[in-house]
Amino acid sequence: MYPLPTVRVATKKDEEALWKILEPVIRKGGTYVFSLDKSKESLMGYWLGADKTTFAVERGGSLVGTFYLKANQEGLGDHICNAGFVVAPEAEGQGVGRWMGEFAQAEAKSRGFLAMQFNFVIQTNQPAVYLWKSMGFSVLGEIPEAYRHPQLGLVPALIFYRKL
Repeated sequence: MYPLPTVRVATKKDEEALWKILEPVIRKGGTYVFSLDKSKESLMGYWLGADKTTFAVERGGSLVGTFYLKANQEGLGDHICNAGFVVAPEAEGQGVGRWMGEFAQAEAKSRGFLAMQFNFVIQTNQPAVYLWKSMGFSVLGEIPEAYRHPQLGLVPALIFYRKL
């Protein structure tokens, strides 16, 4: 059993630690649409963007994950939340993703969001597909040939939704 993580809002000071988590995931491909050679500056600009609240998840003094929350749409669609999650490679399989998912849903609800939607979960990312289904998310649809997987070629992406 691993100790429970703690979470805090990430700041610009966290860039190096966040990059250490995000870079290997982005370079590997298979989970996010970012180009495999996306620059640190560009990715940090996105991950810490003003349109979202980004969180740093720590356990034992080390960053083990990060996620963000934001409105899925602006204006009259801003009651639906969108989120992105990354678990540090060394923390995979230790329940960090599930913990972040549960925390994110509670946080989104406390911020007044009524539902959470993921617009682009790559179907071959089986850990994510399993996690969101096991947490009560429904697949609303499939986008055929939506993602150019570095090893598998064109694969579908799924749209997930859950009322909070």
